Amino acid sequence: MKEFFKPFKIIFYFLMLLSFFIIGLHFASAIEAGKNQGLAGGAIVLGWGVLFGSIAFISSFFIATVLKPTLLKKINWILLIIILIASSLKYNEYQLRNMKQQETENQFKPTPTIPSNTKVLAHLSTNKKSIASKSSLQNAQETMGFFTPNWHENKTLYFFGNLNLEKSLQNHLPYDSITFQQTKHQDFEIATAPPWLVPKILKMDYGILYFSVKSITQDFLEIVVNEKTQQTTYVAKEAGKLMYWPEFLLGVNSVEFLNNNNSVVYTRDFKTSSRTTTPHQFMRPVKIKGDWMEVLLLDSDFKKVGKGWIQWKTEGNLKIKYNLLS
Repeated sequence: MKEFFKPFKIIFYFLMLLSFFIIGLHFASAIEAGKNQGLAGGAIVLGWGVLFGSIAFISSFFIATVLKPTLLKKINWILLIIILIASSLKYNEYQLRNMKQQETENQFKPTPTIPSNTKVLAHLSTNKKSIASKSSLQNAQETMGFFTPNWHENKTLYFFGNLNLEKSLQNHLPYDSITFQQTKHQDFEIATAPPWLVPKILKMDYGILYFSVKSITQDFLEIVVNEKTQQTTYVAKEAGKLMYWPEFLLGVNSVEFLNNNNSVVYTRDFKTSSRTTTPHQFMRPVKIKGDWMEVLLLDSDFKKVGKGWIQWKTEGNLKIKYNLLS
């Protein structure tokens, strides 16, 4: 038993564990084991390191009983050199990634984040009346839907730029962010944000913050962070909820036609069906089927007076405006 715990053998066991752990990490990176796996990517890569290290550590006990002491001592030096080389490669890789991220930050040159209680965000506040009559004239083909952050679980929404779509979320560093804080009334508000932030809809006292979504990748969403300039950036898909146009419209309070000349309500979801002439003031979406939307017809008190079908878009162009609140 004492043969297993001689100093040079103990060093051999430890070096085998450490060297093959590092080799396992390099192997996982080479085969892109954690690619497109979100937050699980790091754990997958680490798992490969643990697997390689564990096998090597167990095997080292059997190897130590076979090889001569002089050979084991030489192998110890070889393993030490491997560890130093592998560690140097990883360090250089880390330094290179930081340099690339610094170049990205210099390219974007973001203005320092400022407190949201200043006048910079004052123009973003919207009263209940304006948010309720908020209409969307944008082309539905230009945006896929809306993104709303999950500030209950993520107090910081990070902004990313210059994506490498072959890399996972862990291989990207943010260049700016929005932070949220809880008020004394247990609501949430924006604590800090870039001065150029102009989201599609902002009404934090109603828990409403929507960004238009331009594109989607495995890990990221491209959102419009300034509706005036159409400036876009990327956020982690898991940092909130993506709602495509149909899902978003099914959650609004009511919809109205943009053009009264085209305000036709049909009894079925095709134009050759008969038209309904039931008087109404508003329409509430209950079902969406392609370009068609089934609606409840409401009077001025938002009471149901009938139902029908309308075309909510034609060739990607919206034909309705939506009311988020009553």
